[in-house]
Amino acid sequence: MGTTEKVSAAELAGLPLFEGLELSDLGPLALRSVRRSLTDGETLVELGEPISEVHWLEKGQIGLRVRHESRWVLISTLHAGDLLGWSALREDPTALSTARAIGPAVIVSMPATELLVLLAGGSTRSELLLRRLFGFATQHLDESRGQLLQLGHEGVISAG
Repeated sequence: MGTTEKVSAAELAGLPLFEGLELSDLGPLALRSVRRSLTDGETLVELGEPISEVHWLEKGQIGLRVRHESRWVLISTLHAGDLLGWSALREDPTALSTARAIGPAVIVSMPATELLVLLAGGSTRSELLLRRLFGFATQHLDESRGQLLQLGHEGVISAG
Protein backbone atom coordinates (compact mmCIF):
# COMPACT_ATOMS: atom_id res chain seq x y z
CA MET A 1 0.00 0.00 0.00
CA GLY A 2 1.19 3.52 -0.80
CA THR A 3 1.84 6.45 1.52
CA THR A 4 -0.43 9.26 2.71
CA GLU A 5 0.48 12.83 3.71
CA LYS A 6 -1.42 15.99 4.60
CA VAL A 7 -2.04 18.69 1.98
CA SER A 8 -1.87 22.42 2.73
CA ALA A 9 -4.23 25.09 1.43
CA ALA A 10 -1.29 26.48 -0.60
CA GLU A 11 -0.80 23.09 -2.25
CA LEU A 12 -4.51 22.92 -3.13
CA ALA A 13 -4.26 26.45 -4.56
CA GLY A 14 -1.55 25.12 -6.88
CA LEU A 15 -4.02 22.75 -8.56
CA PRO A 16 -5.64 24.23 -11.70
CA LEU A 17 -9.12 23.68 -10.24
CA PHE A 18 -8.38 25.98 -7.29
CA GLU A 19 -6.01 28.49 -8.87
CA GLY A 20 -6.77 32.02 -7.70
CA LEU A 21 -8.91 31.01 -4.72
CA GLU A 22 -8.08 32.48 -1.32
CA LEU A 23 -6.08 30.24 0.99
CA SER A 24 -8.60 30.98 3.73
CA ASP A 25 -11.37 29.56 1.49
CA LEU A 26 -9.35 26.40 0.87
CA GLY A 27 -8.39 25.91 4.55
CA PRO A 28 -11.35 23.72 5.59
CA LEU A 29 -10.93 21.56 2.48
CA ALA A 30 -7.18 21.22 3.07
CA LEU A 31 -7.70 20.09 6.67
CA ARG A 32 -9.38 16.92 5.40
CA SER A 33 -7.45 16.43 2.14
CA VAL A 34 -4.47 14.11 1.68
CA ARG A 35 -1.87 13.26 -0.94
CA ARG A 36 -1.67 9.53 -1.61
CA SER A 37 1.02 7.56 -3.38
CA LEU A 38 -0.44 4.47 -5.01
CA THR A 39 1.59 1.42 -5.98
CA ASP A 40 1.23 -0.36 -9.31
CA GLY A 41 -2.08 -2.24 -9.35
CA GLU A 42 -3.37 -0.66 -6.14
CA THR A 43 -7.14 -0.16 -6.16
CA LEU A 44 -8.39 3.28 -5.19
CA VAL A 45 -12.14 2.56 -5.40
CA GLU A 46 -14.23 -0.50 -6.25
CA LEU A 47 -17.23 -0.52 -8.58
CA GLY A 48 -20.47 -0.23 -6.60
CA GLU A 49 -18.83 0.72 -3.31
CA PRO A 50 -19.80 3.90 -1.43
CA ILE A 51 -17.36 6.76 -2.08
CA SER A 52 -16.83 10.07 -0.32
CA GLU A 53 -13.82 11.66 -2.04
CA VAL A 54 -12.89 13.41 -5.27
CA HIS A 55 -9.32 12.86 -6.50
CA TRP A 56 -6.89 14.96 -8.55
CA LEU A 57 -4.33 12.79 -10.35
CA GLU A 58 -0.96 14.53 -9.98
CA LYS A 59 1.36 11.86 -11.40
CA GLY A 60 0.99 8.54 -13.16
CA GLN A 61 -2.02 6.81 -14.65
CA ILE A 62 -5.19 5.25 -13.31
CA GLY A 63 -7.30 2.77 -15.23
CA LEU A 64 -11.08 2.79 -14.87
CA ARG A 65 -12.73 -0.62 -15.34
CA VAL A 66 -16.27 -1.98 -15.29
CA ARG A 67 -17.68 -5.52 -15.35
CA HIS A 68 -19.44 -6.45 -18.58
CA GLU A 69 -20.64 -9.94 -19.42
CA SER A 70 -18.56 -11.56 -16.67
CA ARG A 71 -15.29 -9.84 -17.61
CA TRP A 72 -13.49 -6.61 -16.77
CA VAL A 73 -13.38 -3.93 -19.48
CA LEU A 74 -11.00 -0.96 -19.38
CA ILE A 75 -13.17 2.07 -20.15
CA SER A 76 -10.70 4.87 -19.58
CA THR A 77 -7.08 5.61 -18.75
CA LEU A 78 -6.63 8.77 -16.68
CA HIS A 79 -3.43 10.83 -16.72
CA ALA A 80 -1.86 13.58 -14.61
CA GLY A 81 -4.23 16.55 -14.42
CA ASP A 82 -7.40 14.43 -14.57
CA LEU A 83 -10.11 14.54 -11.92
CA LEU A 84 -11.81 11.34 -10.78
CA GLY A 85 -14.44 10.40 -8.23
CA TRP A 86 -17.15 12.59 -9.76
CA SER A 87 -19.78 10.20 -8.39
CA ALA A 88 -18.93 11.34 -4.85
CA LEU A 89 -20.61 14.66 -5.72
CA ARG A 90 -24.01 13.13 -6.48
CA GLU A 91 -26.81 11.67 -4.41
CA ASP A 92 -26.17 8.02 -3.58
CA PRO A 93 -22.41 8.42 -4.01
CA THR A 94 -21.23 5.03 -5.23
CA ALA A 95 -18.35 4.24 -7.57
CA LEU A 96 -19.45 3.68 -11.17
CA SER A 97 -16.15 1.95 -12.00
CA THR A 98 -13.12 0.40 -10.33
CA ALA A 99 -10.11 2.74 -10.30
CA ARG A 100 -6.69 1.07 -10.20
CA ALA A 101 -3.17 2.49 -10.52
CA ILE A 102 -1.28 1.63 -13.71
CA GLY A 103 2.25 1.89 -12.38
CA PRO A 104 2.98 4.23 -9.46
CA ALA A 105 0.59 7.17 -9.15
CA VAL A 106 0.11 10.21 -6.88
CA ILE A 107 -3.32 11.69 -6.16
CA VAL A 108 -4.74 14.44 -3.99
CA SER A 109 -7.92 13.18 -2.31
CA MET A 110 -10.51 15.70 -1.13
CA PRO A 111 -13.72 15.03 0.82
CA ALA A 112 -16.74 15.58 -1.40
CA THR A 113 -18.70 17.18 1.46
CA GLU A 114 -16.12 19.95 1.91
CA LEU A 115 -15.81 20.46 -1.85
CA LEU A 116 -19.60 20.79 -2.11
CA VAL A 117 -19.58 23.45 0.66
CA LEU A 118 -16.99 25.41 -1.32
CA LEU A 119 -18.99 25.02 -4.54
CA ALA A 120 -22.21 26.10 -2.82
CA GLY A 121 -20.89 29.49 -1.81
CA GLY A 122 -18.09 28.85 0.65
CA SER A 123 -15.91 31.22 -1.36
CA THR A 124 -16.30 34.54 -3.13
CA ARG A 125 -14.96 32.61 -6.13
CA SER A 126 -17.51 29.74 -5.96
CA GLU A 127 -18.95 30.66 -9.37
CA LEU A 128 -15.49 30.44 -10.94
CA LEU A 129 -14.88 27.12 -9.20
CA LEU A 130 -18.19 25.76 -10.52
CA ARG A 131 -17.32 26.88 -14.05
CA ARG A 132 -13.94 25.17 -13.83
CA LEU A 133 -15.46 21.97 -12.50
CA PHE A 134 -18.04 21.93 -15.29
CA GLY A 135 -15.25 22.73 -17.73
CA PHE A 136 -13.38 19.60 -16.66
CA ALA A 137 -16.59 17.58 -16.95
CA THR A 138 -17.44 18.83 -20.43
CA GLN A 139 -13.85 18.31 -21.62
CA HIS A 140 -14.01 14.72 -20.34
CA LEU A 141 -17.36 14.16 -22.07
CA ASP A 142 -16.04 15.61 -25.33
CA GLU A 143 -12.98 13.35 -25.22
CA SER A 144 -15.22 10.35 -24.49
CA ARG A 145 -17.45 11.30 -27.42
CA GLY A 146 -14.43 11.42 -29.71
CA GLN A 147 -13.32 8.00 -28.52
CA LEU A 148 -16.76 6.54 -29.08
CA LEU A 149 -16.79 7.90 -32.63
CA GLN A 150 -13.55 5.99 -33.22
CA LEU A 151 -14.95 2.78 -31.71
CA GLY A 152 -13.92 -0.12 -33.85
CA HIS A 153 -11.31 1.91 -35.69
CA GLU A 154 -8.27 1.91 -33.40
CA GLY A 155 -6.57 2.63 -30.15
CA VAL A 156 -6.76 2.61 -26.42
CA ILE A 157 -9.54 4.59 -24.79
CA SER A 158 -8.15 7.45 -22.71
CA ALA A 159 -9.88 10.30 -20.90
CA GLY A 160 -7.14 12.70 -21.86
